[in-house]
Amino acid sequence: MPKLKIKRTDFGWTFSAFAAVGLSGLVINQVIATQLGVTALGRYNMLLAVVIIGGQIGVMGIHNSVLFHTPKARSEGSPTAEVVCSGVLATILTSAIATSVIYVGGEIILRSIDNRYYLDGLRAITIGLFLFPINKTLLAHVNGLQRIPTFSILFSGRFILLAASAAVVTYNVDNDQVLPWTITVAEGVIFLGLLFANRSELIGVGKWRNMHPMFNRHLRYGFRGFLGTTLLDLNTRLDIILLGLISGTRSVGVYSIASLFAEGLYQAAIVPRYNFDPVVTSLFVQNKLEKLQETIHKAKRRIYFVAIPVVVVSNVLYPFIVEFLFSKELADESWPVFLILSLGVGVSAGYIPFTNILQQSGHPGRQSMLLVAMTLTNLSLNVALIPFFDVKGAAIATAISWTSIIFYLRKLSNPILGFKV
Repeated sequence: MPKLKIKRTDFGWTFSAFAAVGLSGLVINQVIATQLGVTALGRYNMLLAVVIIGGQIGVMGIHNSVLFHTPKARSEGSPTAEVVCSGVLATILTSAIATSVIYVGGEIILRSIDNRYYLDGLRAITIGLFLFPINKTLLAHVNGLQRIPTFSILFSGRFILLAASAAVVTYNVDNDQVLPWTITVAEGVIFLGLLFANRSELIGVGKWRNMHPMFNRHLRYGFRGFLGTTLLDLNTRLDIILLGLISGTRSVGVYSIASLFAEGLYQAAIVPRYNFDPVVTSLFVQNKLEKLQETIHKAKRRIYFVAIPVVVVSNVLYPFIVEFLFSKELADESWPVFLILSLGVGVSAGYIPFTNILQQSGHPGRQSMLLVAMTLTNLSLNVALIPFFDVKGAAIATAISWTSIIFYLRKLSNPILGFKV
């Protein structure tokens, strides 16, 4: 029976992937904002948000079922090919349904208001929107197998491709109409890479009857956790969507600059989650709860020890970096937003890596409860504060929703684990 444990080199791989993701995000925002303007950046980020949130709806939580059942099967000494194959088939079904609904609904709405840019953009991202959930499921299987180097390369590869293609398009085309196609191109390349990475376990569909029980199990598990997993990514884009609807695309562009760096801090805190998720499942399945508690508390102390000085240094450097990369005007406008968001990350940093602990303990329903509570907090505060404080209101709302995870997670985990996270 394989022993699931975290290797020191795995942290190196995941943090390298995070660095690549952060640098790629910086490149995307910098080249679009400086070459095509803040409004173009806002429109691009709106379409990217549609893919991320729409893709999360399309995957229907099945990727989390794969992430749970893969290490569970390994801990029990069972084969994992059935887990990934049935998960991919289930995701193809749910993604096709979700993509069709989003595309048809978008066509109707955008035609009715005669918005040509977003109509063309929707058509450009549709294939990427369909592939995004399938890629999440395949990537979850790689993570569940603890193939961290492969996972890190493919996870960061999406963002590297987005940055590279956005730079090529931006410097060679005078408008932003081609930019949405870069999203589909990136998803297509990552899909091929994931097929190659999982080639040894992607057995033929001729064995469908043997996969039918696991197929149904994925759907049931995914549906129980669907609301929570959808809201997890929605929380990272809710502020941008509401800003676009309430304040306009320029506010989205300004906010995106600060959010880019704050999201980098958030992702730095969440990176260890990819290492901890399979181990949490393994320890829980083997009923090693004392070991699990020790692992969590030790990780929290180390994360806070690093996070607090990082937040302080980031706020000192932020105005200079943004002025150098963008402009003094954007630095002055966006720095208060970054300050608020970074404080939210700093307070919640120790808990962020364990956002999935309820799901990885086999309780996707409670995972949904956790993220419903966070999203309602985020949504209500964004709606209340944006009309009065614009980008600062969105930042305050998002920061509070991030810190609320401390209360919600401790409350929901205690009955399951026997201790407060």
